[in-house]
Amino acid sequence: MDIRYLTLASIALTAVVGTAPSAGAAPSGRPCGLPEGPPVYTSIEHPAITEIVPAVTAPGWRWQRVVPTVEHAYARTIVPATRSVRWTRVVVVRESAYARTVVDRPVVPGTPEAGHEETRVVTPAVTVTRWEYVQQQTGRTRWEREGWNAGENGKGWSPTGATDVQVVTPEVTEQVWVVDRPAVPEVPELSHVETTWVVDGAVPPAGAVATGVSRDASSTPESRDLAPGVVPDGAGWTEGATTETTPAVVDVVWLGAGAAPALGYDATGATRAGVPAVETTPDASASPPEGAGWAALPDSVVELVVSPEHEVEVMPAWVEDFVVPGEPATEPCAAAPAAPAAPAAPAAPDGAVAGEEVGTPATGADPVRPVAAATGLPATGAPVAPWLVLLGAGGVLAGAVTVRAARR
Repeated sequence: MDIRYLTLASIALTAVVGTAPSAGAAPSGRPCGLPEGPPVYTSIEHPAITEIVPAVTAPGWRWQRVVPTVEHAYARTIVPATRSVRWTRVVVVRESAYARTVVDRPVVPGTPEAGHEETRVVTPAVTVTRWEYVQQQTGRTRWEREGWNAGENGKGWSPTGATDVQVVTPEVTEQVWVVDRPAVPEVPELSHVETTWVVDGAVPPAGAVATGVSRDASSTPESRDLAPGVVPDGAGWTEGATTETTPAVVDVVWLGAGAAPALGYDATGATRAGVPAVETTPDASASPPEGAGWAALPDSVVELVVSPEHEVEVMPAWVEDFVVPGEPATEPCAAAPAAPAAPAAPAAPDGAVAGEEVGTPATGADPVRPVAAATGLPATGAPVAPWLVLLGAGGVLAGAVTVRAARR
């Protein structure tokens, strides 16, 4: 039940209590000798007036952004670089002639013909296919052409599915020689003599024979690359510049910020853009987190409860006390006057019947007690005092003000 209805009930009760006269009430002309009536104390507890505040919601999303990262280079030398010293000198080159026979095409021996005999069919064989049938009653079988005995279960015979090919006329064949590899004739050798000039001290080509002829070819500069500190054999060498012959083998790794390299790796100071990191919020929110670049994830919208449904108190509970004053005592009653003595009845004459004179009409001299005018409610007889009417009207007015405040 709504609290406002309870408030209306309490107001109605207040009006009844305030306007209904008490049982002890009496009209202003109450009988004399009544004692003072005590006041009546009562109260009405008005419950608190509340209302339901609906929940407040707002749309929320999960958020995502791409954060750029930076990688730092770390290097470790696996194989150090090698260095060499260039030594040079001028050498008079003397050459000797060597001759050798060079085979341009070796002898290719011939090969005989290779083949085999095959059997070829001149006239193919004539065949006929027979089907096996079984007698359903006796189980006897026989071979007949396909479709014999009108098919399945025809006249007690049924095909078993087995077939047999019978040769009516055998095939005619002949033997034929088939060449697998034809004969190849022998190919003679093809060669020429080649002269090579070889520097004195050098190894001549394999198979070459010295001809005894020699010559001064040229003055040839000679150079050698040797490790630092090593001197070449012979005279006339001049030490030259030191160069790096092979570069160092260096292993370079790229690590993100905060990552520690393995032992032996040193920072080179080089940086590069790393793989962007994707950050996603685990829970939905109405606004993005702090920072730039956040975007709402598609299809992640949900309804967030900003404030849940709750009950608020519009007017607190209160207690209304009432006191109904008692009736004052009435004046004590005056003593009643003594009634006059009745005259003696005359003696009945002799022979008369007693009571003959009873039933004489009234003369109007008999005393009659006055009756107070009626001042009660109709059909109840309960008296109504003016102050009670004012109290009931005040209760109704207070109830109307309370209801209007509750509706706001």
